[in-house]
Amino acid sequence: MVANAAITPTAAELFQDSLDIITSIGTEGYFVMLNHVRMGPEFIQSSFSQDWQAEYDQNAYHLRDPTFLWSLANNGTRRWSEIRIPDACGVMKRARRYGLIFGAVFSQGKATKKSVLSVARDDRELNDKEMTVLADWFDQYVIACNNKQPFSVKELNVLQCLANDMTVEEAATHLNISASAAKARLKTARDRHGVKTNTRIVATALRSNLIA
Repeated sequence: MVANAAITPTAAELFQDSLDIITSIGTEGYFVMLNHVRMGPEFIQSSFSQDWQAEYDQNAYHLRDPTFLWSLANNGTRRWSEIRIPDACGVMKRARRYGLIFGAVFSQGKATKKSVLSVARDDRELNDKEMTVLADWFDQYVIACNNKQPFSVKELNVLQCLANDMTVEEAATHLNISASAAKARLKTARDRHGVKTNTRIVATALRSNLIA
């Protein structure tokens, strides 16, 4: 049975309430961009050095920054050091001068509508726990910004079955629908939230208190 849906926190509340977490991990600053479309982003905020931001903007580094280019072409998470896009213009080398030595990027959405979080440190790589904390927070943040009700009732019914350890086929039988219909509902939910696996989309619904 689908749980009673809790009110999804607003984007402003999620962002403000999570600043301590974000800045404790990204000790040299963060960059967040929500729903970047052809006309520009819906929201953008950065706590990186003002001198770096000025240099970045003046030189249009976003056209050559390997971390930003990766985020536009992919969904998921990557440490900066794991990105294999060539830095032909030395953007990352210049960033190091401002203490942006280690970092990670988190990306969600479609090619026509992307949301991105990037954080930086000057002392070490982000560990796996920190990566997970930020990935989970970013999932919730994007959901709060884009959806009052992030899943349809039909999608939640299938997700609840999976949360109860059913397979997709067992969920379809339980709901008296075809397996292809169950898979279609899951694909729609995954695509909307920019995730690739059923495990991740079930976790997203659980965190939002939409299933139990």
